[in-house]
Amino acid sequence: MLAKTRKYQLAKIQRVPSWADHEKIKAIYQEAERTGMTVDHIIPLRGQLVSGLHVENNLQLLPGNVNYSKGNFFKVKQ
Repeated sequence: MLAKTRKYQLAKIQRVPSWADHEKIKAIYQEAERTGMTVDHIIPLRGQLVSGLHVENNLQLLPGNVNYSKGNFFKVKQ
């Protein structure tokens, strides 16, 4: 479990561009903590077809059970 967590943390660090708004990202995580929600990457950091960035407009708040059931899935519209 620790290896999986560390792999995720490393992927997140590697997916933060220089132009990311760190204050907005921090505020999203604080809101999640305040409301008991989890922070979800809309486009997963390590998706099979696409990989998203760790930026404020790729984050959303979801209940934990919804976030965990989503996994690293992103539906690509065709």
